[in-house]
Amino acid sequence: MDNIQIFKNESFGEVRVAGTSDKPLFCLADVCKILDLQITSTKNRLKPDGVSLIKVIDSLGRTQEAIFVSESNLYKAIMRSDKPQAEPFQDWVCGEVLPSIRKHGIYATDNVIDQILNNPDFGIELLTKLKEERSARIEAEKQVAVLTHVNKTYTCTEVAKELGLKSAIELNNRLKELGVQYKVNQTWVPYTKYATLGWFDIKQEVADNGHIIYHRKITGIGRQGIINLINS
Repeated sequence: MDNIQIFKNESFGEVRVAGTSDKPLFCLADVCKILDLQITSTKNRLKPDGVSLIKVIDSLGRTQEAIFVSESNLYKAIMRSDKPQAEPFQDWVCGEVLPSIRKHGIYATDNVIDQILNNPDFGIELLTKLKEERSARIEAEKQVAVLTHVNKTYTCTEVAKELGLKSAIELNNRLKELGVQYKVNQTWVPYTKYATLGWFDIKQEVADNGHIIYHRKITGIGRQGIINLINS
C-alpha cells in the first residue's frame, strides 16, 4: 500500500491512510477531527519515531505536507479522547480499516501458482509473509482489546451485570467479603491496597446544603481486577 487510501464511514467521515500493509500510517488531522482533539497538543504527546510528514493533495489541488502517525500512535490518540465516538471509531478502525489494509494482495492466478510450483523458495517466502502479517494483526487486535477499557470507567451495576450477578448491591457485598472495600456512612470506601492500585475513581461534590457527596466508579484496571478476583 504505497499510495494514500481514503477510508470513509457515514458516522465519522473519512480517514486518509498511507504507509505499507504492515506499517500503516494514519492522517492525524483526520483522526483529530473525528475525535475532537487539537492536532498540535496531540502530536506533542505521541512517540516522535511514529510521526511522519507525507505530501498530500488538498481540496484545492495544492500539494501540502500532512502529519501521519503510526498504528500505536493512533491508539494513543484514541485514548486521549473522552468523546462518545472514540470507542465506535476504534471499533471501525480495527474491524474494517486495518483488516482491509492488511489483506494481502495475493490471488490464486495461474502465474502465482506456477511460481509456487516452480520455485519452492517463493512459496515459502510468500507463506512466511502471510504468517507474519496474520500474527501482527492478532497482536494489534489484542492490544486494542486492552486499550478499549483503559480510559473507561464503569458503574458497579455494569460490572455486576458482566459478572452475572443480580445487582450492584450483590457485587459490593462480594467485594466487602473479599476485603476490597468497607462501608463508612453509607459510602463504600476501598482499602488502601486497592485504592493505590487504581481500581476506583472517586470524585466528591459539595451539595447546596453543604453536604459532601461521593461519586465512585470502577476504572478499567479495577474492572479487570474485580473480574479476575471474583472468578478466581
